[in-house]
Amino acid sequence: MKLSSQILPLSFLLMASLIVGGCNGVSIRTNADEYITYQAKASTVEIYQPSELYNHDNEPLGEVVTTYCANKPEVIEVGVPSISMLKKELKVQTQQRGGNALIITDCGKMIYPACSIYLECNGLAYFLKS
Repeated sequence: MKLSSQILPLSFLLMASLIVGGCNGVSIRTNADEYITYQAKASTVEIYQPSELYNHDNEPLGEVVTTYCANKPEVIEVGVPSISMLKKELKVQTQQRGGNALIITDCGKMIYPACSIYLECNGLAYFLKS
């Protein structure tokens, strides 16, 4: 009986040391920093209506576009990006051009012969000076 009462604590100690020793040198990689940077870029750009923007001193930076095309059922089942995600991508593109304002000209589901599901968002990037 004395031997079996010592085996349990010893086996627990052995397992714990193997687990701790086995994790030595393990590194964990994430894309959290990329996600945070992406969110920060998008948050610096505001969406405006054309009538609102033209009342401000602004500099046009050009058109921004993002699209999504899917054909395979397994890709479609995994998930189609939302319209808000596409708009966020336009914001990031605007910020990367040095802008802080965006007019969305067209955004939604469209027909494209090569795609079962096709989403497209278009906008105009601006830098508001005031």
